Amino acid sequence: MKKRMPALLLALTLALALTACGPAQPQDSAAPSADPSASPAIVADLSRSIVEFSAGLSPEDVMVTVNGEAVPADLFLYWLFANCSYFESTYTAYYGIPLTAKNAAQLLESTVSTAAHYTLLRQKAAELGCPLTDEQQAEAEESMKLEGAQLTYDQLKSLYGLSDASMAYIATIDYYYDNLLSAQPAPTEDDLNNYAYQAKHILIATIDLTTREPLDDETAAEKKALAEDLLAQLQAVEGEEQLALFDRLMNEYSEDGRDDDGNLAAPDGYTTTLGQMVPEFEQAALALRPGEISGLVKSDYGYHIILRGEVEDLSSYSDDCKTYLFGRQVDGWVDQSECVRSDALAELDPLDFYTRYTAYQQALMEQLAPESASPAPEG
Repeated sequence: MKKRMPALLLALTLALALTACGPAQPQDSAAPSADPSASPAIVADLSRSIVEFSAGLSPEDVMVTVNGEAVPADLFLYWLFANCSYFESTYTAYYGIPLTAKNAAQLLESTVSTAAHYTLLRQKAAELGCPLTDEQQAEAEESMKLEGAQLTYDQLKSLYGLSDASMAYIATIDYYYDNLLSAQPAPTEDDLNNYAYQAKHILIATIDLTTREPLDDETAAEKKALAEDLLAQLQAVEGEEQLALFDRLMNEYSEDGRDDDGNLAAPDGYTTTLGQMVPEFEQAALALRPGEISGLVKSDYGYHIILRGEVEDLSSYSDDCKTYLFGRQVDGWVDQSECVRSDALAELDPLDFYTRYTAYQQALMEQLAPESASPAPEG
């Protein structure tokens, strides 16, 4: 959610246009239930701005300041809406997890981080000499013309309650990210070796791999004893003999997924990057040199014995590694920044805001539907 916000804005607009339905039923604006989809219809007052209607704020009201730079309500609430909308389009739509007051509060915290993230990108771009190029500025201005979009620039501003300055902010923020990323040094060989790695393992599971339920204590103890025995066998030999024995034991005992014929699904192991495997596996694998075997590594799945291998084309991970390292640097900037929350933020009910914001957008889309269906006048 911290990349490609301009495209997200247009995608959200399209989704709203496709889901806009008939006029809302004339009911009172009651407080929303835990599940916004189950709330009584809210009658949106389109004579007010969406920011005022949904949050009782002026677009210029300050929500947070980041190193002294104010983040206005219109921009902050757009990001909060985007985070809530993303939650519903993924977790609610695919997993049936409703947007409740609890996870809406978590999304509010995430939005504070988002605001700090984007504000710091602009601040650091100025500090480190990575301003927008003339070409980037021209591209941003062209994107704001919304060629081929269903709504005009002014309609989109009303739909999200954004000022011209905030629209420009959203249109340019990716360029600051790209410029800062380009200015980062290429990763060293050590960086790459601590980012991408190849490993295969013998897994002796202490859970039912179908239900994810833990095995009973007696069975788990037997599994641990088996893992210890396999490790002892491996530690009794060295060199090529050890590597050959590892493969034999892995193919015979490992419970890391098998096909219908009983063959291991990943007999050559995994070539992966940071964050893809469970932390215990990742930490143990990265602590090894190629050709080394770990001790017993306990994770939620059971006991692993890991053999680290060589990544065939380590340099092919250079761009991804650079992006990862830059992401960690940005996280560090966020952690070290001075982020001050306003009283307006403390008083904001994120679930109520999101329910009213979406009701306003639906009502506005219904009003704009005939207009947006016709070609925009020239000039």
